[in-house]
Amino acid sequence: MALCEWPIDVSCCADWDTFDPAVQANATAWATQILDALTGHQFAQCPVNYRPCGPRCMNSFGYLTWPVGASGTGGGMPWMIPYIDAGIWRNCGCTGGCSCRAACEVPFPGPVATVTEVRVDGAVLDESAYRLDEYRGNPVLVRIDGECWPLCQDMALDTDDPGAFVIVYEPGTALPLAGQIAAGFLACEFAKDCVGQACALPQQLASMTRNGVEVTVVDPVSLLGDGLTGIAQVDQWLRAVNPFRRKMPSRVWTPDLAGPRYSG
Repeated sequence: MALCEWPIDVSCCADWDTFDPAVQANATAWATQILDALTGHQFAQCPVNYRPCGPRCMNSFGYLTWPVGASGTGGGMPWMIPYIDAGIWRNCGCTGGCSCRAACEVPFPGPVATVTEVRVDGAVLDESAYRLDEYRGNPVLVRIDGECWPLCQDMALDTDDPGAFVIVYEPGTALPLAGQIAAGFLACEFAKDCVGQACALPQQLASMTRNGVEVTVVDPVSLLGDGLTGIAQVDQWLRAVNPFRRKMPSRVWTPDLAGPRYSG
């Protein structure tokens, strides 16, 4: 994943409109890149092209355990499929009317900040055709226009070709307003420093004594190592959203399940 633009709130920066647009752009990129790293890359990242694999391709409606198979004796799907659901063995025979799953939904491999676009057979679907839900803590895209998602697709096709199915979405969680304000605070101080104005950014001064006054400033490099910036308003938000200074979101990997497929 890679960081894209964050929406920032500069309402607390009275001088923001006085800065050159190039300075604003550079300060914004600088601030959001640092905050993205210090928050463990948990907020909206660059959109990815997700190529879902339908039940025919996966040959399963759920987590199957050896020697259970889903092909049946006649080459089709059996009328009942045993699977493990939250540690409990169940039989899958229907969806929608007799379960908590929708009749036509696609699971995502991780958190979703926002769905940008959905293309089926090269055509972009209207946003009214689907809905983003959460089921058992996992995001799913539900089809609500009376149609259903493709059961399978040819992964050799380009995303705009007939027969292709792609969901463009931003991985991670949506950036809250507090994060937008924190990014605006940091970008403002970077912009001030760039044009030579007094700013709140800590400088590399360990200790200074003059006329009986002793001044000690924390090294900004050590601050970044502790997951902080030295600006109180920004660091309060960082402590709230990443108190354990995690470098990336937690992930669980298992060799029993195939990973998602993305296209460039």
